Amino acid sequence: MQFLTRLALLTMALSLWLPGSARAQTLKQVPSLDGKAQPLTMRVVAYDGSTNGRMVVEVVNNGKQAETFIADGIYFVPGGNPEVAPQRLGAAGPIIMVEDGAEKTYLEGIQIPPGSRQTVSLEVFCIDSHRSSPSSETKFGFAAKRLPRELRQQITHGAKRIIHENQGDVAKAKPAIQSHMWETRDADWIKLDGERKQEKAPGTRHQQMQRQQLRNAPRNHEEQQFAQPPQ
Repeated sequence: MQFLTRLALLTMALSLWLPGSARAQTLKQVPSLDGKAQPLTMRVVAYDGSTNGRMVVEVVNNGKQAETFIADGIYFVPGGNPEVAPQRLGAAGPIIMVEDGAEKTYLEGIQIPPGSRQTVSLEVFCIDSHRSSPSSETKFGFAAKRLPRELRQQITHGAKRIIHENQGDVAKAKPAIQSHMWETRDADWIKLDGERKQEKAPGTRHQQMQRQQLRNAPRNHEEQQFAQPPQ
């Protein structure tokens, strides 16, 4: 409910912005999907999260017919020097919209009418297991190209499978999606936008699980008895 309120306020603020406002990021072309370009532009509005969270974006359809916005493979790069920048974030899971005062999720994309704009939030996850976590204060842009096709499909299919296994509960599925994101990314490291000159060598799955356990470590012995290992 807290995020829903923030997203509603962001949507209201966007509606008051004038075109070209200095407060708004510049609209840029949405990266093509498998070589197919669309008349869609996008800008980042805000990030709400840490190692994973929700990226709020505004998407504009500049065309003359409805277009389907699909977030698969879109990833976000923190501003500043890559050598000290925190984790990059990749979209995985549903697109969330506020309709009639309630959140609605779409796993396969959303239709955007011609000439209109939609403010939506994307579930995003860290794709750099060795970097420090960003915060809601971190400024992000999005990469000009999506993740390579094979990597994108592995991440997307895995995220959908995990959400299905959790009966559609995205919040419950997040730890397993994050582990899947790291495992898939580290299995065959590919240089992306915002790469450091020498990125730390990707860790093993055991190391990833250790990191996840440390991040989710309970604070006392009583909680430890009920702790579950990451999926």
